[in-house]
Amino acid sequence: MAQSPNRTRSAAKSGSGSRAAGGGNRRRTPAPPVKKPFPWGVVATSAILGLLLIGILVYAVMNQGSGYSTGLKKLDGSFHGLTVENGLKRNHVEGPVKYDKSPPIGGEHNSAWENCGVYTKQIPNEHAVHSLEHGAVWITYKPDLPADQVRTLDAFYSTNPYVLVSPYPGLDAPISLQAWGRQLTVQSASDSKIAKFVKGYAQGPQTPEKGSACSGGTSATGTLADEKGASPTDGTMSTAPSPAASKK
Repeated sequence: MAQSPNRTRSAAKSGSGSRAAGGGNRRRTPAPPVKKPFPWGVVATSAILGLLLIGILVYAVMNQGSGYSTGLKKLDGSFHGLTVENGLKRNHVEGPVKYDKSPPIGGEHNSAWENCGVYTKQIPNEHAVHSLEHGAVWITYKPDLPADQVRTLDAFYSTNPYVLVSPYPGLDAPISLQAWGRQLTVQSASDSKIAKFVKGYAQGPQTPEKGSACSGGTSATGTLADEKGASPTDGTMSTAPSPAASKK
């Protein structure tokens, strides 16, 4: 028996609807994940910054105190004829020391430092060198230097408590100036280099023990061999040592 056209169309619609419903139940394949590019730029920037930081640290360590040493070089360079000696020993020893310079400018020395001030007699090298280690400037002169020039030299102590002034037999020049590792000779007490030397080197950048005392030590005169029995304040100073004292 022949089917009517309407029934045929209905069956077709039904079949097509079933297929559509069946298709709606299928799972969709997820899209493949998008791969992010490796952050080469971030890594490169971090590496550069790290290297820069390391470079700054290395520079800081290697140049620690460079301003200090540059200042000392500039000061040394401002004196024509200045003797400079580095790497001097700083041990405390007993008994006389044989120094390679006269007056000495550093090296092994006695455990007692010489009180800064003005002396009318020679003072022991070994005590004076200890004072140099504490930042003193030691002004020495020939014993026959005219009295007016001696008074000019003595006055430098009144301007700076880290100054020693004393006669010194056997000098090659009328006046010799000493600081730790530094020495300069001049011909007259009126030479402007004396004031410059005192200002630059008294507690200056060459000082191994900056801030240490230049009083509270000894005021012995003569040589170390003559020192036995000498009182720390034996009256041989024409000017009393500075009362200010700091740690050794």
